[in-house]
Amino acid sequence: MRVEIVPFRAPARRRLHEDVAEQLRDAILDARFPAGRKLPPERELAQEFGVNRTSVREAIKVLEGLGLVTVRQGDGATVRPVVDASLELLGPMISRGGCVDLGLVAEMTEVMRPMLLEMGRLAIERCRPADLPAIRALRDVVADAARDREARFQALHDLLVVLADMTRNRVWQMVARRLRNLLRQEPLATARARLRRDPARFVPRIDACLDALDRRRPAEAATALQRLIAVLGDVGADLEQRSPKPRARGASR
Repeated sequence: MRVEIVPFRAPARRRLHEDVAEQLRDAILDARFPAGRKLPPERELAQEFGVNRTSVREAIKVLEGLGLVTVRQGDGATVRPVVDASLELLGPMISRGGCVDLGLVAEMTEVMRPMLLEMGRLAIERCRPADLPAIRALRDVVADAARDREARFQALHDLLVVLADMTRNRVWQMVARRLRNLLRQEPLATARARLRRDPARFVPRIDACLDALDRRRPAEAATALQRLIAVLGDVGADLEQRSPKPRARGASR
């Protein structure tokens, strides 16, 4: 069956296959190519993008690596359900084309909050005095109004890694680093740029946690950390107030 090719723009002069892959990725996320449908043949895509077939082939390999398509020799590339794809797609799924998917922000928060609470509980339970200077150093970055705001948010992401290291659990350490990388993806950084609230709002909660740890009161430290993590819920509200409505997503479930 012949599939109508949706209009694409000519790729920018970076690595062509990356630009082609990005446009095809967005077309899949927008359900212009729904799950179960085959992508157009390489020849047609090459003509549509104005690139050679090698660039198209490399782009499809990128999509395959993300879990968005299945490629069978002689049978082309078939689109997979988005929920089967890599977590690396969360960034472009949340923020794309100047729009923010508020529903997905809420879903991500729903997953992150209990996960971070458990990680934080273990971190406080296993905390050693030598762990505290790293927290204080990141706290100072978050509090420094002279710094770039995104750099201050990134210090919060680094704090997640410090907490994971405090658990002395390699799985938590790997999860936290993966989460940090996800939070630093360009689409999510773009979404954060829409926020008007100061990252310094986290500082009193970090201070309360540090104070309790200094006084060797783990229960108080755990409560302070819970309050810090609860602020994650503010992100969805901020985005809702300051972002345009997202266009309808057609991600297959």
